[in-house]
Amino acid sequence: MGNITQYIDEYGDYSFEEKAFNDIDALIFSQLSYIDYSAIAGKFDSEITISLKEASTEYFNLYEPEELKKRISIVVKAGKLLAQCAEKKRYGDIQLLKYANNINDKIDKQFSAINFYLNDSLAVIAYRGTDTSITGIKESAMLSYMFPVPAQIEALYYLQECGLIAKRDIIVCGHSKGGNLATFAGVNCSNSLKKRILKIYEFDAPGFPKQMIESYNYNEMEDKIFSFIPQTSIIGCMLYHDSARKIVESSNENLKQHQVDSWQINGDKFVYNDETDDMSKFIDKYLKLLLDVVGEENTEDVFEIIFDFIEDTGITKYEDIKTFDISRLIKAIVSLKEFDDEKKDLIENTIRQAIKEFSHLIYKEKFTNLAKHYPLFDNK
Repeated sequence: MGNITQYIDEYGDYSFEEKAFNDIDALIFSQLSYIDYSAIAGKFDSEITISLKEASTEYFNLYEPEELKKRISIVVKAGKLLAQCAEKKRYGDIQLLKYANNINDKIDKQFSAINFYLNDSLAVIAYRGTDTSITGIKESAMLSYMFPVPAQIEALYYLQECGLIAKRDIIVCGHSKGGNLATFAGVNCSNSLKKRILKIYEFDAPGFPKQMIESYNYNEMEDKIFSFIPQTSIIGCMLYHDSARKIVESSNENLKQHQVDSWQINGDKFVYNDETDDMSKFIDKYLKLLLDVVGEENTEDVFEIIFDFIEDTGITKYEDIKTFDISRLIKAIVSLKEFDDEKKDLIENTIRQAIKEFSHLIYKEKFTNLAKHYPLFDNK
């Protein structure tokens, strides 16, 4: 088994005419969207194109190696992927255009997308996602209490404009929040554009409120939506998805499975698992349960309290969550004036039950790791 790096090495000498676009290619383009093409590719209002090979050369000429190393992990890995793809027949001549990168802190909008012309008949539109930091998770959590968020509106506008100009069939893709944007845009674009969308790919992406999943527009495009998550998915468990998600094996553990270079590939196909692991099921169960308990009208306040608490206690990564003082968090949540005594008791019981189950999972995880090193333990 390998990963996307091995896939590129194995199939990089085949054009898209010789070997058709597949799921792994969509994953690769979703990662290439993490590159900052601001000084390289043509802007959204321009028709200027640049080949991927030329874009790679310019990117690495613009920045010193030490400067690139300081960027977040997912951007560093995207840069390595760009360099590898640039040298391959399959990707080197692809044209990049209409790069958008709009950040507005006042309205919590972070939006970035890039257009790839593979040939005269196919375009790929890729939306950038978030990283695995607490900040990235917070941005994804916003989707639970704001719908649509500003980035989703811009994603729809971007697809509509680029799709009309492309005059090609279209594949839309994205990783993390980028996958959410890809699906939102593909589901809500014009009927004429929907006919030219071949597939929509979302990789470990947060879902949507029930009303969108149950909407006519979503059902109309459901057969074109392809969703993939790793065994331990946290961001991909947020909100609601349809039941067609495929579970990919990962060589990483816990939240690091969000990093798609760990996703296992055999030849030109993902290696699948039958179900998510206990941690992912736990997140899925209790996140939805908590949202149901607090009610839609209080969801934003509860998330703000949770993330304020996380920031105050210095939690920056998944592993830190194992040690925080849960009683303080419970007190902060139930202090909201909107909750009566019955609601407060229900919230407290839900959180305490979640922590009890979480503690059991951590114990089980430690025991499993111990069993890997000492054969005398029977890991069952």
